[in-house]
Amino acid sequence: MNHDSYLPKLITRQETRSILVHFTEADSPTYEKIKQSHLERGEPEIGFHFILAPEGKILMGRHVSKIGSHHADMDATSIGICVIGNRDDMDSEQSIALTLLLENLKSDYPSLETVKYLYTRN
Repeated sequence: MNHDSYLPKLITRQETRSILVHFTEADSPTYEKIKQSHLERGEPEIGFHFILAPEGKILMGRHVSKIGSHHADMDATSIGICVIGNRDDMDSEQSIALTLLLENLKSDYPSLETVKYLYTRN
């Protein structure tokens, strides 16, 4: 296996303009299943920067300074968060964790222009 092909995927993001919050919707994979699916696609590691578990635990994915692999058109300028579950069914712990994570990221990245919410429809 040629590990040189991974280098472009693990370079530092030069600008951060948005946060993309992905919801898995009815499909509720585990962190391990998300990681496995990204590795099976040929990624060197999980493509999201953060995974938000249903109980509100924030799990680390790819280092936040690196270019992610979660939305091909916006990977180079965005931070990717994957929320396991449906936005309308979030428990208070998960909702609070997402709010706090977003506020921290907005503070850490003052150049942020938008937060976009993306939904996977089955």
